[in-house]
Amino acid sequence: GQYTIPCSAVSAGETLDMELSVTVTESYSLDLSTPNGLLSFSTHANEESDVTLSITNNSNVAIQNVNLTSSAPTDWNVSFDTPTIDVIEAGATVEVTAHVTPSDQALTGDYVVTMAANASQVSDSAEFRVAVETSMVWGFVAVVVIVALLAGIGYVFRKYGRR
Repeated sequence: GQYTIPCSAVSAGETLDMELSVTVTESYSLDLSTPNGLLSFSTHANEESDVTLSITNNSNVAIQNVNLTSSAPTDWNVSFDTPTIDVIEAGATVEVTAHVTPSDQALTGDYVVTMAANASQVSDSAEFRVAVETSMVWGFVAVVVIVALLAGIGYVFRKYGRR
């Protein structure tokens, strides 16, 4: 709003009065992160992982209609418990859960998923490093197959020996 401040300057022989006008405007700032500040997590291919997002309004006014969006690799699915936040009061923090499901064809490695909070006045985004890990079952199956092959070769040599 606009405020008027009366000011006076007084000297031995004279007094000057003046009114100053101050206009306070809104300042918009939004911060998207996690409660602990960690922007990475691990998951498995085709397995949903939940990430808690913290959206903090660092403005001096309420921010309305904050939309959450994401950008992920091809065939990945990212959804939010609350895709639109109606109002975030000044200084308040709202927590939302994002559900990230990598593609069933995702290879072991690190991927980047970008999540963003957008309002008409301000926006912020955060890049998450997602480590996709392979299941230990396939490693176990590979070891069993190798042991079976070695046992089969040993059996053949033992039975037929040198001839």
